[in-house]
Amino acid sequence: MNKIVSKFGKWVGANIPENPEKARQLLKIGFSVSLYQSKIFPDRSLLPHQQFAYVMNTDAILKPFRNPDRAAIVNLFFPCELLWAMDIDPFFTEGMAAYLNGAACEHSFIRYAEDSGIPQTYCSYHKALLGAVLSNVIPVPRFAAYTTLACDANLNTFRSIADYFHIPCFAVDVPGLESADTVAYVSDQLRDLAYAVGHIMGKRLDEDRLKEIIRRENHCVRMACEQLDLLADRFMPTDLTSEMNKIFPTHVNIGTENAEKYFRLLLEDTRKAKFSEGEKRILWVHTIPYWQESIRNLFNQNRKYQILLSDMNYDFLEESDENAPYDALARKLIRNPMNGRGQRRTEHILNLAKKLKAHGVVYFCHWGCKQTLGNARITSERLQKAGYPVLILDGDGCDHNNINDGQMITKLQAFLEMLETNR
Repeated sequence: MNKIVSKFGKWVGANIPENPEKARQLLKIGFSVSLYQSKIFPDRSLLPHQQFAYVMNTDAILKPFRNPDRAAIVNLFFPCELLWAMDIDPFFTEGMAAYLNGAACEHSFIRYAEDSGIPQTYCSYHKALLGAVLSNVIPVPRFAAYTTLACDANLNTFRSIADYFHIPCFAVDVPGLESADTVAYVSDQLRDLAYAVGHIMGKRLDEDRLKEIIRRENHCVRMACEQLDLLADRFMPTDLTSEMNKIFPTHVNIGTENAEKYFRLLLEDTRKAKFSEGEKRILWVHTIPYWQESIRNLFNQNRKYQILLSDMNYDFLEESDENAPYDALARKLIRNPMNGRGQRRTEHILNLAKKLKAHGVVYFCHWGCKQTLGNARITSERLQKAGYPVLILDGDGCDHNNINDGQMITKLQAFLEMLETNR
C-alpha cells in the first residue's frame, strides 16, 4: 500500500472516536484530491473507459458528502432510476465501503461497528458503512432505501441506519418468482415509494424523465451486449480495481449520461483490443479483493491471464419497456440472476463462461456473504460437469485486516498452473 495513503487512513481512523467531523472533512479532502488527480493526471496504464470510471465514481461518492440534503443511502440493487428522475444522489453500501478501503481506513470503521455490537461474522462492506454511520462520519441523508434482492444483511443494515439517523426507510420486497401478480406487487411498491420520496423531497417524480432514463439504460444494455460479443475473442488487460469500478455504471449509475459515456468508451476500447493469443481466460464470480497486493501483482497487466469480468457486473442484460417504467423496473428486479433460487445465478455464470470462452472460474466467497457461500458447491459442481475448472477462494473483499494472503495466493497460483497444463 502507498505510504501516503496508509498514513492518511491512520489519520482518519485516529479522529473517528472523538472528532468525527474532522474525519469527515479529511475524507472529503482525500476524495476531492483523488477526483482532481483522476481528471488531470489519469493513470496512463489504463484504458480510456477505465480512466473515466475513476472520475465518474469518485464524483458519485463525493456528491452525498457535499450535498446530503439531496442524497439517499441505498443498496447495490436498488432501482436508482427512480432517484435520478428526482435529482437524488445515491450512495451505496459497496461503493462507500470500497472507497473507505481505498482510503485505508475501512478497518477503523469496521472495528467501530464491532465495538458497537455488530457481529464479527457480518459482511465487512456493511460493517464499514455501519461504522461510518454510527461514528457520525457519514452525513445524514434524507432517507434510506433497499431491496431484499441478493443480500439478507440489507434489512438489518438499513433499518439500523434509519433508526440511528431518524430518517425514513423504504424496503422493496422482491419475490423469487415472476408472474403477473409478483410484477404488479413490486410495481405497486415502486409507485408508492416514488410518491413517498416525492413528498419528502418536495419534488414529484417526472415520469417523462424516468422514461428517458430507461431509454438511456437500454442503450447501455445494447452496448454491454455488443461488448460481450466482442470480448469472446479479445484480450483486455486486467485491472482488478477497474473491474470493481464497473459496479457504479452497471448498477446505481445505470441510465445516467455518465453510464452511457462509460459503456461507449468500453465498447470502443474492446473494438480496438487485440485478438486472443493463448492467454488463460478467467471468469470471476462475486466481488473482487482488488486492493490485495499479491493478487494485483498476479493479474494486473499480465499478458498470460485475463480476468474477463465479474458476474455481478453483467447480472441483467435485458432491455426494458420505457412506456411502462414501474413494471419494467419490477421485472428487472425479479429477473435478476441473483434473485430467487441459487441455480439461477449458477446458470447465468455458466452462460457467461460459455459465451466468453473461459478456461476456468474463480468463485470468490466473500466474508459474511451467506448467499454466495451457500451456493458455492452447487455452482462448482455444475460448472465442472460442463468442463470448467473451478477454484473456490475464501477471502474478504473489503477488509485489509481479514485476509490469509499466503494461502490465497498459493491456491490461485496452483489453479493457474493447472489451467496451463490443460492447454
